[in-house]
Amino acid sequence: MNAPRFALAMLAFFVSLAPTLSHAESERSWLAELLNPELRRIEQQRATDERELSKLGTPVVGVTAEQLGYQHPRLDTTPLNPAWVQVDLRSSQPIDWIALIPAQLDFQSFDRTAYGFPKRFRIDISDDREFITFTTVANFTESDFPDPGVAPVAVKLTGQQARYVRVTVTKFALENGQYFFALAELMVLSGNRNIAISRPVSVSGRYELPPRWSQQYLVDGRTPLGPPIRRDLLSYDGLFADVPRDNSAPFMAVDLGHTFELQEVRLHPVHARIGADVPGFAFPKAFRIEASADAKFTTPVTLFENLDFSNPGNNPVTIPVSGQARAVRIVFLSPSASGPQRRFGLSEFEVYAGGVNIARQGTVTASPDTLPQSKGWPLPLLIDGYTSYGKLMELPDWLAMWTRRRDLQHQLATLAERSAAQGPRSLERGLRLLGALAAALAFSAFALSIRSRQRRKNEIEELRMRLARDLHDEIGSNLASLAVTGDIAAEEATDDTREDWREVQRVSRESMEAMREVLWVLGAREEAGVDLATRLQRTAQRMLARQEIQWQAPPENPPADWPAESRREVFLFFKESLANIVRHSRAKEVELSAKIVGREFTLTIRDDGVGFDPAHVREGIGLKNLRERARDLDGHFTIDSSAEKGTTITLRAPL
Repeated sequence: MNAPRFALAMLAFFVSLAPTLSHAESERSWLAELLNPELRRIEQQRATDERELSKLGTPVVGVTAEQLGYQHPRLDTTPLNPAWVQVDLRSSQPIDWIALIPAQLDFQSFDRTAYGFPKRFRIDISDDREFITFTTVANFTESDFPDPGVAPVAVKLTGQQARYVRVTVTKFALENGQYFFALAELMVLSGNRNIAISRPVSVSGRYELPPRWSQQYLVDGRTPLGPPIRRDLLSYDGLFADVPRDNSAPFMAVDLGHTFELQEVRLHPVHARIGADVPGFAFPKAFRIEASADAKFTTPVTLFENLDFSNPGNNPVTIPVSGQARAVRIVFLSPSASGPQRRFGLSEFEVYAGGVNIARQGTVTASPDTLPQSKGWPLPLLIDGYTSYGKLMELPDWLAMWTRRRDLQHQLATLAERSAAQGPRSLERGLRLLGALAAALAFSAFALSIRSRQRRKNEIEELRMRLARDLHDEIGSNLASLAVTGDIAAEEATDDTREDWREVQRVSRESMEAMREVLWVLGAREEAGVDLATRLQRTAQRMLARQEIQWQAPPENPPADWPAESRREVFLFFKESLANIVRHSRAKEVELSAKIVGREFTLTIRDDGVGFDPAHVREGIGLKNLRERARDLDGHFTIDSSAEKGTTITLRAPL
C-alpha cells in the first residue's frame, strides 16, 4: 500500500471510531487515553514502574520443605487478649532489619495470598524477657494490614539493639469461621546475618503439629521464598560428590587461605532443573561440618553433626558456629532417601566471618575419586556465588529488593484504579484532532517509506561487507592448512602417495569442522549447545595441529546476557589470528588466554614465531578485519611483535 492510500485508510479508521467516542462516558478507549493528559501521565508512570519491576526479576516462590512455620491455635471466637511470639537472641545485639515471612500452603505461585497473616500487629524489642519495658519499632494496630501475598514484611531499624524480639498480634486472621494467625519465619538481621536462626522461641499459644507447624520452625530458615537470590540461571545446577569405591565418607572442603573467627556456615541444596525439577536434590540425610587449623585437616574439629536431617528443599541450611579455623568442610555420612543412593550434592557453600562470606576467595578441594569429573563441572562451582536458580544476594539487599517489589506492585494497583476512574475527553476534541492525525499519518507514511528504503540499503551493504570478511577468514584458514600440507608433502614425497592422501583426508575433515563452526556462528540449532569457550579450544586444536598449544587457564565463558553477535565477533577474531600464525609466523609454541577481569573480556594470543614490525608491515585484509571486529565489539586491539620475542595479539572487549 502506497503512502496516500495508507493515509486515506487511516483517516477512515479514525472516522469509524466516532461511535466509540460517543459512548466514552461508559467505556474508555485507547484513543481517549491519547487525548487525556492525565491518562497519559498515569500510563507513563505505569510503564516506568513496570520496567523497574521487570528488572527486579521473577522470584522463585513455593513451599519446598515439610516445615511451614508457626500457626496459632484456631479459635471459634475472637481472643480476649493479644497473642505473641518472641525470639531470644541470647545476648543484646545490634539489629538492622526485622522481617516477617508470610506462610504459604504447598506450592503456590507468586501472586497468591498469604495464609493466616495477622490483620493487626506490632513489633517490639527489649532486653527484658517479660517485656515490662520495651521499644516499639513497628505499629500496625490502627487499621488492617493489607495482604502481603508472598512478600516479606520488613522493618528497617537504625542504631538499635536488643536481646528479645516480639511480635504481638492484636487482630487475628479469619478463615472458615475460625480465628488464628500464621507466620513462616521471623528473621532478625544484624549486618548480613540472620541472628534469629535456631534461637529459642516462646509463644503465648502453643501449637505443635510436626512436621508442618511448630514454634521452632519460626526460626529454622525454611520459607516459601527459598534462598536470597536474584534469578539468573547458569549452565550448572550444582556440584556432586560420589561415594568412593572403598565406601569412605566423601567430603567437599574450602581452604579459606588463612585463619578466621567463624560465625556461621550456609549450605545451599541443589534445586535440580536439568532434566528434572527436584528441590533439595541429593542433599544428605546425615552430615558433619568440620573445621581445621590447616588445609589438610590434620586435626579436624566437629562444628555440627546431624544424623537425621530432613530435606530442606530449596532453602539454605544456616548453621551458627564459633571458633577459629583456616579450612571448613562438609562430610557426607548418609544420602537422602529421595535422591541417588551414592551421590551427594550442593549448589553453594558459604562460610561467614566478620559478617562477610569469606568462602568466595577460598579454594575448593574434595576427597579423592568422589567428584564426577566426566561431566567436567569445575570445583569452583561450590563457591561461585550462584545457587541452582540464581545469584546469591546478601540478606539486607534481598529484603530491600522484596520491599521495593511490594511497593511497586502497590503503586501499580493504585495507578490501575486511577486509570479506571478517568473518563475520556469529549467527542468534539477527538474529532478536531482526527484531521490533524490523518495529515500527520500521511507525512509519516512518506517519511517511513524513504527511511525504510535507506535502512534496507544499509543492511544489504553491511551484510555484503560482513560476508566478505567472513569468507576471507574462513577460506583463509583452510588454505593455510592446505599450504602446510603441501609443504609437508613436498618434503616427504616418495613413490608411494598413500600418506599424501591421508593428509588430504585430514584437511577434508578440518573443512567439515570449519563448516560446523560457521553453523555455530550463524546460530544453527544443531550447534547451539557448544559454548564459546569450548569452540575456542576446538578451533585452536584443529588449526594449530603443528604447534604446541598452552592455555594459561581453561578459557572462561562470558556472561549469558552477552549478545550472540559479540560472541561471534570474538570467535572470528580468534580464527583470523590463528590463521595468521599458520601462514606467517613459523611458530613452534602458541600460548592462549581467554579470561574475564571485572567487566572486561580479554583474549590474548602469543606465539614464539619470527615476528614482524607492525609499524612497517603493509596492512592487508586480515589485519584490517581484526581492527574492524575489535571496533564492532566497542573494544580495542593491540599487536606487539618482534623477531626476538614473537607476536602477541590482545583483544579487550567490555561485557
